[in-house]
This record gives sequence, structure tokens and C-alpha cells, in this order.
Amino acid sequence: MGWSHLRILSIGCALIFGALPAEAQDIGTLDGTWEGTLTVVTVPTTVGPARPYTVRIVMDGTNARVFGHDTTGGPFVAGPFQEIKPGRFHVARLGPNAIVASMDSGRDAEGTWVETWSFVVTLKQRDTLITNLYRVVNNVDLPLSVDHSKFTEAEAGELVRIK
Repeated sequence: MGWSHLRILSIGCALIFGALPAEAQDIGTLDGTWEGTLTVVTVPTTVGPARPYTVRIVMDGTNARVFGHDTTGGPFVAGPFQEIKPGRFHVARLGPNAIVASMDSGRDAEGTWVETWSFVVTLKQRDTLITNLYRVVNNVDLPLSVDHSKFTEAEAGELVRIK
């Protein structure tokens, strides 16, 4: 068999085997209860000390509940898990990926604030969820000279399925 025949045979095999569909990885569903600690990613508009967040996300269809636990003085009260923004989180999903997000506003002693939380997730394995959290806050009535007038936080890590 000459080189030309070997090349034709090699190309033919490549076309045949390359055209076969790849076997999809069966990694399960996003629905369930996920828990883990997210590590802070430093970004230029972060305010305050870097601290990890321990979160629990419960996804069911297009609805989600998010809980936080903090022992380092972050946005959660120290102690057991407490729900963050009850009834405000919703899920948009496509295959193994999802965005769990909440947008709302309110008033406090410093005036009006507008806040967005966005968990961007993908299934790594049946019981592991790669997770990025982006939190953006705009304290509308505060001047830019106040550090926490406008800020963002970013965290990343993996959550594990607990239910």
C-alpha cells in the first residue's frame, strides 16, 4: 500500500469517526439544594475587606431561594443561614448553565439604593456546581466621594449538592 492510499484511508477514517456523535455527559439537573463557600475575586470597585461567602442556593424550575452564612462581618448576619432577598431570586437556564439573579431597590438612612445579585452557574459534575457571584450596589443619593456610593463584589467557587 502506497502513501497516497494510506492518506486516503486515514482521511476516510477521520471523516467516518469524526462524524459520529459524541456521547453526552449525563450530569443531572440543576434543580436541588447547593451549598459551598465562594472566594473573593479582587476587582477595582470592591469596598471593604475581602471575605468569603458561604451560600446555599435552592433551585426549582424558574424559582430560587438563596441563603447566606457569614462569620466575618459581611452582608449576612453571623449565625445560621438566613435567606437573602426572600422571593426576589429567579432562574434563567439553558442546559447545564443558569443565572440565578435578583434586582431590587429600597431606602435606608443614606437614601435610595439599587442592588443586583447574580449567581452564574454551570454543572461540573452531577453533584458539583461551578459558581460565580456578582453583586453590584448603587447608593444613588450618596456622592462619589463616599467609598460605598457605588461598588461591586465578585466571588467564585464550587457548590456541592446537599439535596
